[in-house]
Amino acid sequence: MINKELDIAINAIKSAGNILRENFKKKYQIIHKSPKELVSEIDIKSQNKIIEILKNNFSYEIFTEEKKTSEINEENMWIIDPIDGTHNYIAGLPFSGISIGLLKNNIFCIGVIYFPIENEIYYAVKGKGAFCNDKQIFVSKNDDISKSIINYDNQFYLSPKSFDYYKILIEKSFTTRIFGVATRDICFISSGKIDGRIWNNTKIFDIAAGIVILTEAGGKITNFDGTPCNIQSKKVVASNGKIHDQLLNIFKEEV
Repeated sequence: MINKELDIAINAIKSAGNILRENFKKKYQIIHKSPKELVSEIDIKSQNKIIEILKNNFSYEIFTEEKKTSEINEENMWIIDPIDGTHNYIAGLPFSGISIGLLKNNIFCIGVIYFPIENEIYYAVKGKGAFCNDKQIFVSKNDDISKSIINYDNQFYLSPKSFDYYKILIEKSFTTRIFGVATRDICFISSGKIDGRIWNNTKIFDIAAGIVILTEAGGKITNFDGTPCNIQSKKVVASNGKIHDQLLNIFKEEV
C-alpha cells in the first residue's frame, strides 16, 4: 500500500504544481486572512486539486492549511499545505512549495514536497531513504555550529523572544538566512546545502512532510526541548543531526 500512497501523493502534488506554475506572476484574487497573512485563490485551487485526487483513492482524513476538512485523526491522515510560501508566490519570488505528509498510527511515514517553479520534487517513505528528482539525498557532515548556515523563522511578530534567540544564533553560527518557506529550508537541510532551521511558532502543515524527508536524509527535527515533533509542535529545531544539540542549547532557557 505504501507504494500506492506515495505514487498518488506524487500525482496529486504534481497536478497542483501545474496550477501554481500556470498562474505564476499572473493576476488572481488575494485575500487577507489576518493583518500579516495573505491567501490567494491559487492556494484554494491547489488544495482542491490535491483533495480531489486523494479522496478518489483513499478514505483517509484530510487536514489542510487553508480549510480544516476533518478532525485530527492520527491513525490515517493526510496533512496538506497547498502553497507554503504564499507571500513569496504572490510577490513573484520563486521560493514556494507544496507539501503532502501522511500520518499513520501516529507516525509520520510519507513526505512529498514539490517546488513547481524550480521543478524539484522531494519525497521519502519512512525507512526507505530521501530523494530529490529520484536521486538520493543526504544531510551535510558539518558538526560545528560556528561553521554552519542556519535558516531562521521570518515571523518575528509571533514570538517575543525570537529576536533574542536570533542574536545568539548570529553569534554562534557562521551565517544565517531567512527565506520564509519552511519546506524549502527543510529540503535544503536534507540535501546538505544548509545545516539547520529554527521555528519559533510553526504549524504542522509546514513540517509534516519535511519530518519524513529530513529524518530519512539523516537529519533530525525536534521540539525545543528535544522531544519528537507531533501534531501540536510549534517551537521546532531542524538540523543535519550533528549540530542539533548545539542548536538546542540556544533555547534551554525556554524549556
